Amino acid sequence: MPDEARSPGTDPRPRVNPGGIVYGVLAVATVIAAESTRRETFVKLFAASLLTMALYWIAHAYSHHWGSRLNRAGEWSLAEIVQSLAYEASILVGAGLPSAVLVGAWLAGATKNTAVTIVLWCAAVELLLLEVVPGIRHRLRLRDTAVQALVGLSMGIGVLGLHVVLH
Repeated sequence: MPDEARSPGTDPRPRVNPGGIVYGVLAVATVIAAESTRRETFVKLFAASLLTMALYWIAHAYSHHWGSRLNRAGEWSLAEIVQSLAYEASILVGAGLPSAVLVGAWLAGATKNTAVTIVLWCAAVELLLLEVVPGIRHRLRLRDTAVQALVGLSMGIGVLGLHVVLH
């Protein structure tokens, strides 16, 4: 892991959770797929997505912090909670592109259903690319990169399938 991703000093733990990006994409796409059947306006759909992602972020940060406290004696501190929030902030990063696409489609005048479809396809492609890019970056064998791509593709198809089932 690059030095800038590590905590200061000798602490070998990363300062950010890069895996949270995948979780953020998947979570916000799932929320949009599910909530689009219940929310009649873009504003309500976007607000529900933002609130859900904020709650997921806080829950992950708190559970990360809580889990670390189980492994050591001592009281918690505000600084540790802030570190946990920073560590899990990649969830919000992952939710960023699908959320921005939703807003962009809304501003472009798309219907809500069209916008949701665009968001879900964007998320599916993003999940696929999040698996392919590391394979290329680390020069993995084509077979290994293809397996990773299938994982991302499966998650993307899952989100699209959820949308189909709920509609």
